[in-house]
Amino acid sequence: MGELTNSEIFGFSLSLFFMNVAALVMNFLVCLVVYRSKELRKHISSVFIVNLAICDFMMAIFAMPYSFGSVILNRWPFGNFWCQTTGFWNMLLSLAAVLTLATISIDRYIAVIKPLQYRAKMTIQWALVMISFVWFQSTVFSIIPIGLGWYRFNRNYYLCTFPSDLGDVNYIVFTVTTYSANVGLSLVIMLGTYYKIFGVAKLHSRRIGHAVINAVHFAPGVRGAMSTESSRQREFKAARKILFVIGAFILCVAPYTAIRLLELAKGEQPLSHRVTISLRWIAFLKSSIDPFIYGLLQRRFRRALLELFLGTQRARMARNSYPCGGPIRVRAKRNSSQSETGTVMTAMNKQNSVEIA
Repeated sequence: MGELTNSEIFGFSLSLFFMNVAALVMNFLVCLVVYRSKELRKHISSVFIVNLAICDFMMAIFAMPYSFGSVILNRWPFGNFWCQTTGFWNMLLSLAAVLTLATISIDRYIAVIKPLQYRAKMTIQWALVMISFVWFQSTVFSIIPIGLGWYRFNRNYYLCTFPSDLGDVNYIVFTVTTYSANVGLSLVIMLGTYYKIFGVAKLHSRRIGHAVINAVHFAPGVRGAMSTESSRQREFKAARKILFVIGAFILCVAPYTAIRLLELAKGEQPLSHRVTISLRWIAFLKSSIDPFIYGLLQRRFRRALLELFLGTQRARMARNSYPCGGPIRVRAKRNSSQSETGTVMTAMNKQNSVEIA
């Protein structure tokens, strides 16, 4: 397969170092913002986002640093106990993060498809039950390999994880079941829920378009305010968010999962160290970009972030200074024009309330 050169070791270790720091800082920031913001704490979705941030933050503590040290020293220097420990934490946190993404998509699905029933269906108790199931399932799949001795230092990935050349039938069945029941199931859930969400977003966008057309006759000023965002543009934004969420999941998780399953068919690792380490590093990258995907893409999270650093008054001034940041007010002379304008603003608010991530 070929050993890594000094320049390659430096490049891999430097990239992992920055990913580690980014994961620590950004995921801590997500938890801090939710903790400090009363508005975010009112939303059940914040429970799932914080759980995801905790998974990614702990990954940056219990997995990334040990992989960083093994790359620098070109061996595993921490002993067998820590090999078993980091193998367990790496497996546990990876599965918990993946399953949490599925719970986030389910939460968004209920909020968008059945908004009137959302508060009744998605309570804090039910959210905690879902989170508890995530950790229970992840723990079961992570603790079994400890008793069977399957956590070993794998030089292909510079991490204590499953071996690449184990041909035991039980190991093969367990590995296929693990990835199918966690990664495969989560991907199916996300594809199904976000497909439905996009359909609803598309329908709302068209309704807004019709409301604007009707309101223009009574409130001509609305035309200028709404002309910058047509129905097609709103549909494109919804599709872009969904593709970003799904694409990040597939690009970060799927390559590493595929190569681990390919090992079962080949009986060994068919690729070079450079490729396998890169795929493992891409999987680590997910812990660094999750805060952006599931935090900064949401308007209410960005508002809370501004308030955290600037204060409430200065944050409001900063938002109002944007070209389209302030509220749209249309003064109408007749009661009928006020009614139509209100219809448009209600439709806009409903469209803006749909948080894809």
